[in-house]
Amino acid sequence: MPRRVSDDMISRICDENDIIDYVSQYVQLKKSGRDYSGLCPFHHEKTPSFHVSQEKQLFHCFGCGASGNLVQFVMRTENLDFIDSLKLLADKAGIVIPEDDDGFSDEKHEKKKRILEMNKLSARFFYNCLKDKSIGEKGQHYFVKRNIPWKTVTVYGLGFAPDSRDMLIKHLASKGFSIDEIVEGGLAVRRDGKIYDKFRNRVMFPIIDVRGNVIGFGGRIMDDNKEVNGYKIPKYLNSPETPAFDKGRNLFSLNLAKNAKASEIILCEGYMDVISVYQAGIKNIVATLGTAITENQAKLMLRYAGEILICYDSDEAGTKAALKAIDIIHSVGGRSRVIRLKNAKDPDEYINKNGVEKFKEAIKNAMPSTEFKISLIKKQYDTTTTDGKILFIEEAAKIFAGIRDAVEIDAYITKVAEDTGISRDAILSKYREKTSKNKGNYPRIPTKTEYQKKTERKERETIREERTTPGLIAAEKRLLGLISQNRKLYKMTEKRLKAEEFSTRVYRKLAGLIYDSYTHDNLPEPSIILNSFSGDELSEASEVFYNLEVYSGDEATVRELLYTIILEKLDIRINSETNAANLAGLFRERERVLEEKNTWEE
Repeated sequence: MPRRVSDDMISRICDENDIIDYVSQYVQLKKSGRDYSGLCPFHHEKTPSFHVSQEKQLFHCFGCGASGNLVQFVMRTENLDFIDSLKLLADKAGIVIPEDDDGFSDEKHEKKKRILEMNKLSARFFYNCLKDKSIGEKGQHYFVKRNIPWKTVTVYGLGFAPDSRDMLIKHLASKGFSIDEIVEGGLAVRRDGKIYDKFRNRVMFPIIDVRGNVIGFGGRIMDDNKEVNGYKIPKYLNSPETPAFDKGRNLFSLNLAKNAKASEIILCEGYMDVISVYQAGIKNIVATLGTAITENQAKLMLRYAGEILICYDSDEAGTKAALKAIDIIHSVGGRSRVIRLKNAKDPDEYINKNGVEKFKEAIKNAMPSTEFKISLIKKQYDTTTTDGKILFIEEAAKIFAGIRDAVEIDAYITKVAEDTGISRDAILSKYREKTSKNKGNYPRIPTKTEYQKKTERKERETIREERTTPGLIAAEKRLLGLISQNRKLYKMTEKRLKAEEFSTRVYRKLAGLIYDSYTHDNLPEPSIILNSFSGDELSEASEVFYNLEVYSGDEATVRELLYTIILEKLDIRINSETNAANLAGLFRERERVLEEKNTWEE
């Protein structure tokens, strides 16, 4: 994982990627004065309100408020986080972002690049083999049998590995790759002093990361019961771990699922399950890569959706895997539900038997994970008997002890009490018994005094935000824009107005970053500063740097703005003051400021 990327590196990456060129891939831009304009890609509109400044390398939509620099545009359009967006732009520019001290070196980076290039060529090789009637007939027949049309084959880049000892090896060698590179990339294996293609006589599934790189492959045999010399051939064969491929940090089809922009992601076990569901029109679906779900995979999914719907096989192994997935998802702060499919082993079989509408209904009826756990233990005991109820409550209390949401705990304790006839207090007592044995794992609840102090701080902050006027906000906005472009104007402002004295939280933070840049003898770079903001704050901060009005400003303009801000602040205090003595003092201060302002104007 990259360490914090320096501002110099971010600046270099942005310098090497022109925002106009990149945005033009998504928006038809037209020259509009000094800037470019077009229809906003982030909301529906008929009249262009989306503007891009080549000079400032910023974009801003005056309709929906979407704003930022090139990195933030990539984050929005590609559904990537900040680091992955930087990586994408760095790759386009041929820039290497330094990594943490985990052995990642220029040599390792070069190996990764070579493997990714090999994988890209291999994916094209497998696809062409499938397309070739004489070579890929068996693969074509398999996909037809599984109801996978060519359109879906193309979407996923599916392929076929011929039953040949070294056909892929020869192909890659002809492209300049050495045998050692091909083996290290996981595309060939050494056995008994000979080199063989790793994938042979299998249909192939390229594994593509969220940036569009082919990082590995999954290969499936076409006969589930195939044996060679008494040895049962594994149904699936995946690429080994390489500098380009980490099974625990990637998911099959996430590159497509992220574009669905759904509130949940469906997690299943197999590649064919994903493909069957995707071609049925449900695109927010992914699969793990031949291993149990990891914390990194859970975090990756939660980056793109607020909830994970687990849709594993309905057999005993699938149920155990679902229980493990629930715990891992919850351990990283995520929410989950479980899709239960009746009379079918997996999503692929269920859709083929019952149709997509029934599957959508199953998604809608997905069971909350806690309810799923309780339903499983309830099946183990006869809750019509006293002993059965006691044993069931004992197990249910263990489940409650793993929940961190007080409302959820209360709701399920109440439900179990109603279902069993055992008093709520008795079940609560059993729950407390379980949690008391494990106090270290539970969050500390703040005292009443601490909570009150936190609430009072929040209220003071809110009141401070409310005590503004349109004139004050407009003056501060223009002042920040001017001082960000001129050190002399900054020095004038800093003497009269500290960063913490600006009216809104965003402006205070923005002023702090601008002041800090000058303190370190740097001219503030909007494209760097805006990386410190997100959401609504990003829009508010971006408007300071990006406005259709091109601010002109000299010392006289800044003085005028400073006096406007000082007087507006005094008027706000005067209007809210109730103490007569304080009010008199404020009026005297206002007269003094006006006299000072008038003297300067003369």
